[in-house]
Amino acid sequence: MTQSLELPVQEFCLDWTLTGDEGGRVGITLSGQVSLLDNNRFYKIDGVVYVTEGDADIRAVGNPRISVRRNGVEKSGRQWGWEMCSARKSLGALNTMEGYFVRTGYWAPADRAIQLSLCAEQGWSRRKSYSPHVTVRMVD
Repeated sequence: MTQSLELPVQEFCLDWTLTGDEGGRVGITLSGQVSLLDNNRFYKIDGVVYVTEGDADIRAVGNPRISVRRNGVEKSGRQWGWEMCSARKSLGALNTMEGYFVRTGYWAPADRAIQLSLCAEQGWSRRKSYSPHVTVRMVD
């Protein structure tokens, strides 16, 4: 795969608020860009996850482990299926530093868009909750 940056490049941003049982709230932001490489044969997601508000309330929401997941959408509307594309980081760690991630993959001729969302895993049971997704349209 070549490393030359080619068009199109699309930016994305997703804000999500986690709420706890005692009313604690923590805001998380996922932002970055998606680009197509090597004559649209590969995609590359450069992103970052960080806490935007509520640093004192992290324990009140259970200090979940946060990760990013992605899905693709083809021309026919068929989807690839959700897959994790970043490491899991505790909310406490994200409060003190940002969570950068890079994901690359094959981009088929039928592919049109990538969907991204956040996942929060809590407790021993690893109960998961998901943010709404953001769709990054790459090809018309």
